[in-house]
This record gives sequence, C-alpha cells and structure tokens, in this order.
Amino acid sequence: MGGQHPRQRKHIFLYLACWLSLLLVFTGCAPLYSQQYDEEGGLFQRTTEAGQLLSEANSSFEKGDFSASFKKSQEILTRFPQKYGDRALYMMGMIYADPEYIYAKNEISVYYFDRLVKEYPESTYKNQAKIWIGLLHQNMDYAKRVDKNIEQISSLKNELSSQKKQINNLLNQLKKLKEIDLGIEEKKREALPKIGQ
Repeated sequence: MGGQHPRQRKHIFLYLACWLSLLLVFTGCAPLYSQQYDEEGGLFQRTTEAGQLLSEANSSFEKGDFSASFKKSQEILTRFPQKYGDRALYMMGMIYADPEYIYAKNEISVYYFDRLVKEYPESTYKNQAKIWIGLLHQNMDYAKRVDKNIEQISSLKNELSSQKKQINNLLNQLKKLKEIDLGIEEKKREALPKIGQ
C-alpha cells in the first residue's frame, strides 16, 4: 500500500499538468492571435486603431514606402500622443535617416529624435534616439568636412589651372623671344660678312 501512494501522487500531478495545459491552450493562447509584439516586447492590440496604425506604419517602412509610413506616424502622433507619440517620433526620425528615402535629411531626422528625447523623457526609445542623434551629428560634421575639402580641392584646381595658363603664356613668350633672338643672330651673321668684304 505504501508503494502505490507515491505513484498515485505522480498521476495526480500528471493529470493536473494535462488539465492546465488544455486550459492554457483553449483559453490563454486564443487571445494571442489578435495581438502583436513591438520591438521591446511590449504588447499592443492589433485590433485597436492605434495598433492598426502602428502596424501599417511599420509595414510601410519595411516595404520602403516612406511617405505612407510618415503619414501614418503623423496620424499616430496627432491622435495618440500620450501613448504612442514617442514611437511615432522615432519612426519619423528613422524615415529621414534612411538613405534609401529620396528626401532623407539628417537635420530633419535629428529634429524628430530631439523632440522624442525632450517630450518623452521616460520613453524606451530615448536611448536609441540619443545614439542616433550622436551618429547623425558625426555624419553631418563629416559631410561638412568633406564639403570643405571639396571646396579646397576645387579652389586648388582652379589655381593650378590658372598657373598652368600663366606657364603656357610664359613659355609662348619665351619661344617668341627665342625666335626674335634667333632672327637677330641671323641678321648679325648676314651683316658680318658684308662688313668684311
């Protein structure tokens, strides 16, 4: 009798585990089909308007339809600023930072990331936005240095071209002077034998 008691307890735990599993399958997992997880693992309902807009904005961004993604993000920012404004601003910053977007501009991207940091200091996107701000500023500084170097190169090329023209003019003048000098020498040679006769 003592040997069967632990065995029955094992079966009770097995039955309990099966019932819990079935309960979870039929009740706990069913609502997950209408839910979607965001990047941080936060959960939002796909069936809500905000969730639908977020999903459409993300989907458009992934497909490269930046203007549609931006419009959806603006709508989210306007209609749901408290709950999803930080996400909308982050998406808008990402759109203008993406080099595939024909209207990409680092300054505009920094503007949206700055707004996110200032208006949503508790946002989970704040640290990522700060990193983007730093990288974009580095990129803008690098671009300014490149532009400055290009201007200097262009200026040096113009100066070199001008100096080449001056050198060519001087060489032409030298050539003419040599021709004149040779002409004078020939006239002197022609004049010398006549004097001796």
